[in-house]
Amino acid sequence: MPRISAFFGVVITMYFDDHPLPHLHARYGGQSASVGIDPLTLLAGMFPPRVLGQVFEWAAIHQQELLADWALVCAHQPPNPIPPLAYNAFMITSLHDVRDVEVLSHYRLRLTFSDGLVGDVDLSHLEDRDGVFTPLHDPAFFMQVRVDPNIGTITWPNGADLAPEVLYERAAAHLVRQPRHETAG
Repeated sequence: MPRISAFFGVVITMYFDDHPLPHLHARYGGQSASVGIDPLTLLAGMFPPRVLGQVFEWAAIHQQELLADWALVCAHQPPNPIPPLAYNAFMITSLHDVRDVEVLSHYRLRLTFSDGLVGDVDLSHLEDRDGVFTPLHDPAFFMQVRVDPNIGTITWPNGADLAPEVLYERAAAHLVRQPRHETAG
């Protein structure tokens, strides 16, 4: 399985001796998807919307290179590596404040965002963090989480906080309710 590229946790591959429709395979966080190259389309699998958008953006930029790599793997030749999607500091097109928080269990929260999205986040990775995150190891202290409307995210009494855009991405991966979509008119 030749690896063609990797970016933001996404790994792009093509298999030798695969079915004939030109496509790539993408893996991210234990999930996988098959994406048709021409036309660009999701063939199978699922990713969080942000990740799927990044895969499609990258594939659109490199569509001709992907078709050339497809021809190579069909001829049982190794594909050429393709540069990753470049980080763009302006990639986040909109920010959504956290409006409500509910503690589900230690390290698990249900968050509601300003666009109506509701999703569950697992913060168990904080268990390995020190500094301002050390008090969060105590379940009673963790439960003191609150929303600070002045900064648009969750905080704890000791000043620990988490970036709302990262929380949004995690919540979007574990949706309870889709965001509201504004309609023109």
